Amino acid sequence: MSVTMNKELLIRMPSSLYNETIKICKKRYISMSSFVRELIVEQIESALTLTEEKIAAEGERLYLKRKGTNWRKVKRG
Repeated sequence: MSVTMNKELLIRMPSSLYNETIKICKKRYISMSSFVRELIVEQIESALTLTEEKIAAEGERLYLKRKGTNWRKVKRG
């Protein structure tokens, strides 16, 4: 299966960030485009699912209502 590259992305960033990115790419022997693609894929794969987002939103709602679990009462180890 081949992947067709048909979209372009223009990214503006500070020179210091650009220089650091170039250093990382050189160390890994990859192009800047490959590096950016990898970062985007990592972000997409690590994103929460719809169910997980609902659980997090419910937890935030309970926290704001002060109905969360007191951390001192949580058994550890």
